[in-house]
Amino acid sequence: MNPKTPPGVDLFISQLGKPLDNIDRAVFSYARQPDFTLPEHSPIGGIFFIKLGFSITFCPPDFYHMSDLLAGHDPIISNVQIYSGDEYYGHVRYTGSLPFGLSFDDGRQAVIGKLGPSAWQFPFVAPFKLERWDMEDTWLLVEYTEDMSAIRMLEIGLKSKKPRPSVLPKILQPEIHTLLATFGKESKAVAAHPGFAGIDLSKVPSIPVPDGRSHEVDALETRGVELYFRASKNSQQAGKNILCGGRYIRKGVTWSAGFDGDLPKGIRFEDTPETVVKKVGSLPVTGKADVLTGYFVWKLPEYLLQVGFSVMEQRVNRIFIAAHPYYAQSLLESPLLAHP
Repeated sequence: MNPKTPPGVDLFISQLGKPLDNIDRAVFSYARQPDFTLPEHSPIGGIFFIKLGFSITFCPPDFYHMSDLLAGHDPIISNVQIYSGDEYYGHVRYTGSLPFGLSFDDGRQAVIGKLGPSAWQFPFVAPFKLERWDMEDTWLLVEYTEDMSAIRMLEIGLKSKKPRPSVLPKILQPEIHTLLATFGKESKAVAAHPGFAGIDLSKVPSIPVPDGRSHEVDALETRGVELYFRASKNSQQAGKNILCGGRYIRKGVTWSAGFDGDLPKGIRFEDTPETVVKKVGSLPVTGKADVLTGYFVWKLPEYLLQVGFSVMEQRVNRIFIAAHPYYAQSLLESPLLAHP
């Protein structure tokens, strides 16, 4: 490629799933301060061609395809974002041809006329903010303007492969049943449970955690889980901190070792948002999503459940469980979701 010619999105779309190093580094002279390193907390990097109207995302193939067999391989190009010039994104309008014959001036009906019915929408009822189509090897995400009369941004990405069984020892504890069985117990009782072996609970304060806050026990690097202790609201446990919540985090996100044990409602990290809703068995009370990530929240009889997911990869990143009433009420108040 002639480095004097600005690149277009077709170059990067043709390289989806291939190493970032395949691209001539001269091409990145058109990007704003290109950074080829990967963040430790979540191994997804981005390079922004602001003056050309697009950006690219790259990450390790073992993270993207959830396969330990790909560990150590060079980062691959996973998706491309194409901008309409909306000031929110800070990119100029892309002037080249869009994938699949689309135009930024297309409203939702025009998009469906060109692509057919979509595979996923957010939220559950119109006006839809996001809509996604799954092709054989790629996926396409459309973000609409508020009235769905035009396209605000397009994202095209590599379709991830089915997860491969881990070649590493599985982390099975503390699974959801262990967590629920110890909700409401003090740290000494929790530490005595074999399901929490190897998790250091010695630093849980002996005096009540103040102001409704929580004390967090970080066991992400060893167990893929965070545990939360709060001051008990039970008069018989006055002055005591009790286990009241936990968060399971997908392998590779925020330094998590990953978790392979039983999760709430049989959810798996490879599940799509739609699969999660089906497994829970009811529509969530609240939720939010953008072109990167989203979450749903349920107030179940046993506990509050919040599931965070990747919009790009269509799978679960985080699962938060909290005992009633040990969570912020704001989780159930905004933004409320309308149901069909």
